[in-house]
Amino acid sequence: MKTMLLFVFLLLSMGAMQAQEVIQLGEARISYNPNAIVVNSDLYSVGFTVKENYIGEFSKNPIQFMKQNFDFKGLLTSVENRDDFDEFIVTFKSAKGYLEAVYTSEGELKGTHQRFVDKALPIVLRNQLYLENKGWTMAGNKYIASGNSDRIDKEIYKIKLENGNKSRRVKIVPGITILGVASN
Repeated sequence: MKTMLLFVFLLLSMGAMQAQEVIQLGEARISYNPNAIVVNSDLYSVGFTVKENYIGEFSKNPIQFMKQNFDFKGLLTSVENRDDFDEFIVTFKSAKGYLEAVYTSEGELKGTHQRFVDKALPIVLRNQLYLENKGWTMAGNKYIASGNSDRIDKEIYKIKLENGNKSRRVKIVPGITILGVASN
């Protein structure tokens, strides 16, 4: 019986040694472009889905992000019959919101409109909100801004605050120190 078990063990071990061949694999090349932009287009507008290097990179300063990662004049050269249009609307979307840019047919940035949710507040506004609403917790916010060319002329933060089962909404217009409060 011992010899039979020893024979079976040797037979199985030899089979296992034969099954373990080394297979040489070819070289695999993988590339990743974190600034890749996915294009969604129709006749009147062009949309891009933004790929960020880190969370909040796009929403931190969307206009600067657009300038660094997008060449509208390069896109304009590939558009046929561009003289048929007075302006082009280009939309950049991320998980937290979007930036809509309007360009002239000559390639000049005419204006922008942006809308984001749960955007990090600037430190000055964060401190002002905390000092004027002690005991309240920010449950969420919306940021809306628009302007001509590449500057922001109008911006507003709409913030939802909670304290237990009570909630209220606060509007902050940067540059204006008065807070408008709307309770629910």
